Amino acid sequence: MLKRFLKIALALMLGAVFLWLAFRNVRLQEVWDYTKNIQFGWVLPFAIAAFCSHVFRAERWRLLIEHDKKGLDSSTLISGVLVGYLMNLVGPRLGEVSRPMYVARKEGLSTSKLIGTIVLERIVDVMVMFFLMAVVSVYIIADLALLKQIFGDDTINFLTNESSLLTYGWTILLLGIVAFIGYLLIRVIIYLGRKSPLLQGWIDRVRDALVMFKNGILSARKVERWWLFMLYTALIWFCYTLMTYIPFWMFDMQEAYQLDMLDALVITVISAIGIAIPSPGGLGTYHYFVKQSLLVLFAVPAVTGIAYATVTHAGMVIFVACITPIVLFIDKLRSTKAGKPVV
Repeated sequence: MLKRFLKIALALMLGAVFLWLAFRNVRLQEVWDYTKNIQFGWVLPFAIAAFCSHVFRAERWRLLIEHDKKGLDSSTLISGVLVGYLMNLVGPRLGEVSRPMYVARKEGLSTSKLIGTIVLERIVDVMVMFFLMAVVSVYIIADLALLKQIFGDDTINFLTNESSLLTYGWTILLLGIVAFIGYLLIRVIIYLGRKSPLLQGWIDRVRDALVMFKNGILSARKVERWWLFMLYTALIWFCYTLMTYIPFWMFDMQEAYQLDMLDALVITVISAIGIAIPSPGGLGTYHYFVKQSLLVLFAVPAVTGIAYATVTHAGMVIFVACITPIVLFIDKLRSTKAGKPVV
């Protein structure tokens, strides 16, 4: 419990730091005045794109677990995805645990194995993100000076400086030492388990959970329709890009700054880096990276950029907070009729 509290506290501190960086040198009154003039008619298309992204993610997840149980209820899978996003707003990575726990209890599946499928999903998403980053970096923002302005001089210098190779070496060595110590601890615990039946019982439980976790990751081998998995992945990122592009029209940025879908893809990729940083729901990190990328790459004023980031982030949070109880209620009704457990 203490460890989880410390992780959430550190995440909030990290988010606060990036919020300060995002709103630094920007007058809040100007941001408020700017947001009052947005075209709210585009909120509905934004919400539809957001909901579709969750549906596609749920259906892609189905492909990883349908070999264990056919006929999984779509409302349960979508509810699990939304619960995960909602919990991520409370603390970083909480959604990766709450989503499989919810679906496992409803469908009678192994939580550990479902967590393994979530890890596999994240690996796929990270690979796609790196691919898109490479495309964006090579063909759109290959200028190192621009990257320094977006991510900061210290970050880029550290990643490109030859002297950082020594740091990488020490990091690898440290990770190796930690892994070796972890291995020794595991061997000691196994030895002690042979002497204590109670401890051996706990060891067997952990071993079974790890086996199910491994099987969840290896579930990629059992996916029968990889073409559909890749299609859902492309549709998820297409919806993410739409969720970046549609707010351009809220602020008339497509006309004032000639921003199009390709530019939206650039912002989506850069903002994904911010969301990947462990702050609650991308709080602060999303705002900072979006504002910086709009300012540096497309000459969008800081006030406009931070207003855009604030509205889109708030819109996503409000959407998840509003739609999740509705979908959960629908799932509860369907579960009651089907005689399934009600979470």
